Amino acid sequence: MRTTAIIAPIISLALLVPGFAQAQGASNNGRIVIRIDNPNFRPYPIAIPEVRLLSKGTSKEAQQITRRLRWCLSLAPTFKVLDPESYLANPSKEGLVAASIKFSDWLSVGAEGLLKAGVTQTPERLRIDFRFFDVTSGRTLLTKTYDGAPTDAAKLARRFADDVVYYLTGNRGVFQTRLAVVRKTKSGRDLWTMNIDGSAAERVTNNGSINLLPSWATDGQSVLFTSYMRHNPNLFIVPVKNGRPRQLSGERGLNTGAVMSPDGKKIALTLTRDGNSEIYVMNANGTGLKRLTNEWAIDSSPSWSPDGRRIAFVSSRWGDPHIFVMNADGSKVRRITDRGTYNQTPDWSPRGDLIAFTARDERNVFDIFTVNPDSKEIRRLTQDQGNNEEPSFSPDGNMIVFTSTRERRQQVWIMALDGSKQTRITKAGGFSTPVWSPYLP
Repeated sequence: MRTTAIIAPIISLALLVPGFAQAQGASNNGRIVIRIDNPNFRPYPIAIPEVRLLSKGTSKEAQQITRRLRWCLSLAPTFKVLDPESYLANPSKEGLVAASIKFSDWLSVGAEGLLKAGVTQTPERLRIDFRFFDVTSGRTLLTKTYDGAPTDAAKLARRFADDVVYYLTGNRGVFQTRLAVVRKTKSGRDLWTMNIDGSAAERVTNNGSINLLPSWATDGQSVLFTSYMRHNPNLFIVPVKNGRPRQLSGERGLNTGAVMSPDGKKIALTLTRDGNSEIYVMNANGTGLKRLTNEWAIDSSPSWSPDGRRIAFVSSRWGDPHIFVMNADGSKVRRITDRGTYNQTPDWSPRGDLIAFTARDERNVFDIFTVNPDSKEIRRLTQDQGNNEEPSFSPDGNMIVFTSTRERRQQVWIMALDGSKQTRITKAGGFSTPVWSPYLP
């Protein structure tokens, strides 16, 4: 697959979009970028007309690219994708170059950005020309051309969506990342991976046993998980592409809830080797086991801070299970949730400012919350839509994947960091513990 790119020189988007600088923020290199943590943040309005077919052939791939671009950028909290029914311009009469576009028509419907693409294909190959324009100035901001097989259409659309996110924010997009999830089968429970839109699902385990609690290795090439394949709930690691599981921990009792440190050198996990549930750490190869907690209560579910210096976990040492934080060596334990009676499954944001977790409310319903580990401020993200559990942050910290029973069956959903844009990505039920991959090579 070949890619060529031309990025138009820009002094500042502030010169291109009036008021844009004030609404967003400036990066270190002087370019104005969108920052969703800016108090004045507003989603960037973007129009995405139908992708044009530039050669003979079917329109299937063009339609697929259009749908995928719109889906991706609609999901991202950075953007507001405008309704195609509102378009005044006739995209079929416009080309891919700025001179052929009537930008006043796009400006009239509120668009600040315009994304266009054209497809040239043969039975064996596919070429997509992507263009990203600033509507106010009529300038071309980003041009990219991708080559691939016709089956790569959706993949290339996700790639360009990531390019647009990076251009406007300075951060990598997440549309080429994957999810690991457990799915119930006739013979037990198995690990699967899938794209974040639920497509391209691939089975990782098929051992006829119960496989639970996946967690990505730091490099995104393997998954840690607990399995009963040897009767005891032991800890294994398995490559996501055609690999065999390798046991990392087989202590008596539970070997579960494993998560790899950000530098890939350590694994935190829960063991019951001494009869009680405690947090341990060990080297990534399973050696050098060290105990971190030593309480009469249950300690479980560790989650590393992005700098690797702290670990969030669940403990019932004060009665009900709550979220605690400690240093990576087990020192300076501190409780950070002081509301509710059942708080579980912490996941530390890659940005470091929030921990997502599951809590049971007064109606015995489970929902997703976030807590600031320093200020202890809690925010509720889901409510009145079934049970919502098991949150996991995207690698940019802007989205969360979770499970929900709001449509009766337990399915995988994605939402923005503020709880908006809640979107179901699976069609069948029986899913649990989804985890978002790191950025992939």
